[in-house]
Amino acid sequence: MTRPEIITQIVAVYGAVLSTFAVCRQYFTERVKVKVTVRKNMEMVGDPRYAGKSLVIMEIVNLARRPVHIRTAGAIRLHPNTNFVFPDTRPALPCEITEGKYVTVVVDREGIDFATIDYWAAWDSHDRLYKVREASWFKHLRSRFRQKKEFRKKRKQITN
Repeated sequence: MTRPEIITQIVAVYGAVLSTFAVCRQYFTERVKVKVTVRKNMEMVGDPRYAGKSLVIMEIVNLARRPVHIRTAGAIRLHPNTNFVFPDTRPALPCEITEGKYVTVVVDREGIDFATIDYWAAWDSHDRLYKVREASWFKHLRSRFRQKKEFRKKRKQITN
C-alpha cells in the first residue's frame, strides 16, 4: 500500500468510529427514562384532607429529554391478590411529563397491606412498565410460579 492509501484508510476508520460513537450517544440520551420512587409513613402538613394521616407518596419522574405520557399508576400484588390503581394524582392522569417533571401520587397508608405488594408501577401510553420492587425476589418468583400454574390449570379445563 502506498502512503496516501494508508492515510485514506486511517481517516475512514476514524470517521466510522466517530459516527458510531455519535449514533450510540444519541440513542442512549434520547431514550425514555422514568424513575419511580415510593416513600411510606409520610405526613402532609397544611392540607386538611390529609391531616393526621400516615401517607404513601409515589413519585414518577421523567429523567430523559423525551416527553412521556403516563397513563396510570398503581401496585401489582402477589398472586392471588388483586392489583390496584391510584386515583388521586397530581397532575391528574393521564398526562404528559417532560424532562424533569413528575407526577405525585398520594394514598392513605391505612388500607394498604404492604406484605401483599409485589411492586409499585406506572404505565405510559406505549404500555411500557416502570416499577420499583416491594417484595423479595423469592416471593416474586413464587407468586409468578403459582400464577402460571393456575393459568395452565384453567387452560387445561377449557380445552377438555
